[in-house]
Amino acid sequence: MKLLDVNILVGVHRKEAAQHEELKTWLEKVIDEPVGVAVSELVLSGFLRIVTHPKIYSKPTPLAIAMDFLDDLRGRAGVHILSPGLRHWAIFSNLCIQADARGNLVPDAYHAALAMETGCEWITLDKGFGRYPGLRWRSPFDLKTPE
Repeated sequence: MKLLDVNILVGVHRKEAAQHEELKTWLEKVIDEPVGVAVSELVLSGFLRIVTHPKIYSKPTPLAIAMDFLDDLRGRAGVHILSPGLRHWAIFSNLCIQADARGNLVPDAYHAALAMETGCEWITLDKGFGRYPGLRWRSPFDLKTPE
């Protein structure tokens, strides 16, 4: 299963985002695949933090619109919400140590650990995820779009 990063959802939601149309088209197609996609609640809250932030956008997304976007996403049959399990902390702490994750890299290690624990492939636009050994990850543009 494909586990989505915050930057995928932001790119789909914000029309001025680079590759907005491509990301939106890609997500609409993969959601309808038999396996679907997955997100974590940490990614969902990160999406809200980013799109509603007035220091990131001169016209941030109003909270109600951002929540509607997430409610629509969460309500789709092809979207699965994943939570950390019993092995998550051990994987996470090991990744933090191996990658010397500090500051803003800590949430990335958390997401990488969730993908590894659940056997998902992490889908992101952030090439920095290559620092986490054992993580299967790629850009959505490295994936063949379903016909």
